[in-house]
Amino acid sequence: MNNLLAWLKSKNITAHSIAVAAVALATLYTTDEQFRDFVISAFQNHPKIMADITFAVGIILKYSHSSSDAGSVAIAEKVLASPNPPTPAAVEAAKVTKP
Repeated sequence: MNNLLAWLKSKNITAHSIAVAAVALATLYTTDEQFRDFVISAFQNHPKIMADITFAVGIILKYSHSSSDAGSVAIAEKVLASPNPPTPAAVEAAKVTKP
């Protein structure tokens, strides 16, 4: 649950809106047989649509980044909790200022 909360804090309103839309579409797909049949027929008749969607999702995942400091804090806490955390000198040397 903490990982989910940290992820939500690290994203902006656009990511939240997309997540809500995805959950709504998934719910509609599982509950409405007519919508499910439409989606299946659309992908069967136009297989390139699914390839394009997969490609777009791959690009988004490849180039997505945290949009707030909360995600950076969650990552830092995870690193510090590892069996071999970095020394304070290594942390200072690795600090990067945001443009």
